[in-house]
Amino acid sequence: MKNYRICVIWGLAILAVVLSPIILIFSIPLAIGIGVDIFDFAGEVPFALALCAPAAFVLLRRVSPRALVRQLAAAHLRPRLPA
Repeated sequence: MKNYRICVIWGLAILAVVLSPIILIFSIPLAIGIGVDIFDFAGEVPFALALCAPAAFVLLRRVSPRALVRQLAAAHLRPRLPA
């Protein structure tokens, strides 16, 4: 019974590795299509922007321009130790 469980786990892992690129390839055009449909269905730009604003806010919070500038400045101004 132990061997059967290990084979099932390996089979599922291989299946996930094989299917993940396919899912990624099809999910990007699907997301773009959904976004275009939202803008097309809304008709008014402010309403569509209100629907998309939370997603943009999350993405901008993850990659904060201020934090990036702060990290670059800290790396540039950090004193270099002699080798």
